[in-house]
Amino acid sequence: MPLNLARMVCMRRTNFHERHPASTVRSPATGKATLSQHQDRIRPFLANNTFLGRFPGVVIDALVGKGQLRSFAKGDVVYRRGDPGDSLMVVIKGRIKLTNTTINGKEIVLYYVGPGDIFGDIAALDGKERAVDTVALEDSEVFVVYTRDLLPTLTNHPSAMFEVVRALCEKIRIGAAIVEDNTLEMRGRTARGLLRLARRHGRMGTGSAHLRLTISQEELGKFLGMSRANVNRQLGQLKIAELIRINGTEISIIDEKGLADIGEAPATKD
Repeated sequence: MPLNLARMVCMRRTNFHERHPASTVRSPATGKATLSQHQDRIRPFLANNTFLGRFPGVVIDALVGKGQLRSFAKGDVVYRRGDPGDSLMVVIKGRIKLTNTTINGKEIVLYYVGPGDIFGDIAALDGKERAVDTVALEDSEVFVVYTRDLLPTLTNHPSAMFEVVRALCEKIRIGAAIVEDNTLEMRGRTARGLLRLARRHGRMGTGSAHLRLTISQEELGKFLGMSRANVNRQLGQLKIAELIRINGTEISIIDEKGLADIGEAPATKD
């Protein structure tokens, strides 16, 4: 093949991939599923369970066509603190934790997100670097909407912009509550933290009205700012008081009011 013709072919291939970034691209660390293979499943989920449902159907179609579906195995890093904030992400399946690491190397869990939740929104809107690390707690699927596609759409549809603002406000409220909780003694902090996580990420037990939360004591300790040993001790006391049941990594809350009362009680010695 003549040299000039070879160059033309390479340029055309490069331009094609620039115009179609989600076609067959794969990440070195984790696979990116070709969205067209999953569009029949992803589009209804986004329309019914996320802020994207506030958009007209034609707009959802456009964003789905431009977005990417990424798969992450348990323990995979979704993005790291300091990475470019060029996209907003929606959890389709699984759970993601948002964390920071202290100067002493201690991991602090700031937030958990599950199916239908958005994350990465702050950096996507202000264009700055990612402020936290995000890690998959279990095998997960994440739909990625790039800022270059998202911002013009939000500008043209203010009602959808309110959904993003609402999510940001909720995170601020949760952050403020966590700061307040960390001033409590361990029993109250554990009670409040369990309720918050179970109400947002738990599920109703089959044949009962009990909330069930699946989380390891290590991860719960990172969220509560407590050692695993202290978490184990506090959970044991709540179990003896018949407020919770424990089965491996599953915690069943059998007395929500009792936990709430402990969370609001005056501080006592642990």
